[in-house]
Amino acid sequence: APVVRTAPPRRTQGLVGLPHWFWVTNWRTLTDRAQAGSSWIEIVARPQSMVIDPGGGQPTVRCSGPGNPYDPARSAESQRPECSYTFARSSFGLPERVFRARVTVVWGGTWTGSGGAGGQLPPLSRSVTFPIRVVEAQGLYG
Repeated sequence: APVVRTAPPRRTQGLVGLPHWFWVTNWRTLTDRAQAGSSWIEIVARPQSMVIDPGGGQPTVRCSGPGNPYDPARSAESQRPECSYTFARSSFGLPERVFRARVTVVWGGTWTGSGGAGGQLPPLSRSVTFPIRVVEAQGLYG
């Protein structure tokens, strides 16, 4: 399953109208090999994309990579998310007052066998779901 981090961090509140960053920390190619006697098969799986379903019936976002981490040591103005979602409304009226966000990583892969055979594997998806609380704030300009 994908290991997903967010900014603002989970268990804190995001704000309507500001980007909510998403990134996957375990985005890497995986290889496995099995052998029985002199026969073997090797499988290579690569993450292809990340899909964010923010919950609450809102549209999904597809990202071609793992996203980039938010760095709290840098100014917010100097950073841009590679994969984010901007909530247009708060989660106040939803059950438990949270969006149930689901992040899915879509994998592609190949296989090779000891006899020279090989090919493409069908896409495979793995998901994780977690709550995101989004609130509204009003600012006064003087």
